[in-house]
Amino acid sequence: MGIAERKEREKQQRREEIILAAEKVFFSKGFHLSTMDDIAEEVELSKGTLYLYFKSKEDLHMAVARTSIRLLREVTLKATEGGGTALEKLGRMGRATVEFSRTDPDRMRSIMTLEEMEPQALSITAGDVQDLIYKESTVGTVMQLVELGVKEKLIREDVPAYLVAHTLWMTVLSVVRFVTMKPGLFEALELSQDQILESHFELVLNGIKS
Repeated sequence: MGIAERKEREKQQRREEIILAAEKVFFSKGFHLSTMDDIAEEVELSKGTLYLYFKSKEDLHMAVARTSIRLLREVTLKATEGGGTALEKLGRMGRATVEFSRTDPDRMRSIMTLEEMEPQALSITAGDVQDLIYKESTVGTVMQLVELGVKEKLIREDVPAYLVAHTLWMTVLSVVRFVTMKPGLFEALELSQDQILESHFELVLNGIKS
């Protein structure tokens, strides 16, 4: 291995170490309460060294969230395996997302926090945003299933597939945020989380039927 290759490998290893440290800090303190000083202390590097790899805390958070996004995509893709119509697969994907939020709430929060950020706050181009959404995240798979559902004549075709896909994704995020991450609210209202979730999926999926 040449010197250049070794240095590049060491740089990538250091970058991964920083991401893992940031993940630990974000998951324990929350993104908004975490600082670059906290992460530098966790990874045992100077804060200046962190800025050589990531321009801001937001950029570092995006690296953490990207891992969560890919893991969620794997989970939702697995939910589409087997038989069933596009509508049935979309329902399974939605339920898999809810289950992911229950089993790994920290990762789900990292995704939601990234969703709340404006692209201008990140060192990312419009093309990068599109790649992240359509190639790395669950949204791309949702759009493919919507297009399949239109071909199956089960999903309405008067609304563009990409609009339907984004609407479905945003509604799932909303129900996850208010049901699985705020259980105390629904307990106070004497509402069942499972009933709310099933009602949500039934109403939303019925709304896109042809």
